[in-house]
Amino acid sequence: MSVIFPGNYVAKLNAYKDQAVEALPGVEFYRTVGVYVCPGTTTPSGTLSLVIPAPDQRQDDKPRLDRPFQIPAGATIYRTAVNTVNLRSAAASGTIQATGISGGVTLTASGGVFAENGAASAFDLSSSLSALGSPTAVTATASDDLETIDTSSTSAVLVEVCYYVDAPAPDAEDVVLPYKTEAGQGY
Repeated sequence: MSVIFPGNYVAKLNAYKDQAVEALPGVEFYRTVGVYVCPGTTTPSGTLSLVIPAPDQRQDDKPRLDRPFQIPAGATIYRTAVNTVNLRSAAASGTIQATGISGGVTLTASGGVFAENGAASAFDLSSSLSALGSPTAVTATASDDLETIDTSSTSAVLVEVCYYVDAPAPDAEDVVLPYKTEAGQGY
C-alpha cells in the first residue's frame, strides 16, 4: 500500500497497487475499479466475476496476474458506480448491479441501451455507514444477456467502489526523533 498525501496528487489512484490518498488526517481513501471483460459477442445473464486488471499491457515472460476484486475488512463504502463499454442489453430494460456489498448501484438499460455515463450512487459520508466486518468480494449481476455492439472492439462491465479506512497510528517516520547520546558527549 502506498499513501499519497495532499499536495502530491498528480495521477489517478492505482487500485492494483492499493494506492490511497490521505485527504483528511487519519483517514485513507481508496477508489477501486473492477472489470469483467466479455469473452465473446454474447455474455449470458447471471453473476460476473470482476478482477482488478494487472497494469501489464505487453507480453512478458512473467506478467503480473489480475487480482480478485475484494474490499478489505474495516473498509467503509461511501460510493459505488457501474458502467459498460461497448455493450447493450438483450432485453429492453435489462440491469447490471454491483453485488456482494450493501448499497451496490444498479445500471438500467433503456430500449436495450445503457446510459453513456453509467450509474453511480450519491456521495455519502453520513454517520449511518458501517465498516465491513470481513474482506468482501465484489461481483456484478446482469439480469439479461449482454450483447457486444462492435464485435471488433473489447466489451466490458466496470464497477467502481469508493471506500475509506482508518489510517494506522503514527510511526517513527512521522516525527524527528533525537539521536540517543551517551554520557560524555556534548557540552
